[in-house]
Amino acid sequence: MQARPHISLEVSDLDAAVRFYSLVFRMVPTKQRDDYANYRLDTPAMHLALAHKPDRVSGNPFKDQHFGVELFEQDDLLTWRNWLQAVGVPYRVEEQVTCCYAVANKFWLTDPDGHEWEFWVRTDEADSMHGETTETDAVECCAPSSGTQSHLATNGATAGLDVGSNVPDPVPALATAPPATQSTCCG
Repeated sequence: MQARPHISLEVSDLDAAVRFYSLVFRMVPTKQRDDYANYRLDTPAMHLALAHKPDRVSGNPFKDQHFGVELFEQDDLLTWRNWLQAVGVPYRVEEQVTCCYAVANKFWLTDPDGHEWEFWVRTDEADSMHGETTETDAVECCAPSSGTQSHLATNGATAGLDVGSNVPDPVPALATAPPATQSTCCG
């Protein structure tokens, strides 16, 4: 059976959201209308819908929640980061962080409406939910830390970038998922 999860996001500026997600996922929308766009992605397998809500207040409506893409090879994570750097999409890096009983290398993106996205590769299992943090920092697991290294857009940012039909092919096929006995939640 083939399947792909569906995520539907409200966006205040559809054009800005389409520019952002076209760069992140290296493709133009599969379908686009004046008030809607969607991406039927193969890698990662996902159906992402963007619904234009002009009165939406910017900011992450999910507070401490986010979306994520688990990659299985460090080279794939680096390839994605290099692509984002090349096209000027800002991202934040975390290396060897402990979160959700796993150690991972990751980077974080924030879309124009404040939705957070985490891309990661699990490098090891961990015996604790969080790394060495104070109790007040513990709630920050699975959220970008304020101390992450930030990589800002250097070639004009995404706001003025016209992706048109010149968006490169999707990210190369990624390695297969780990055996089902391994946890894949958050890290």
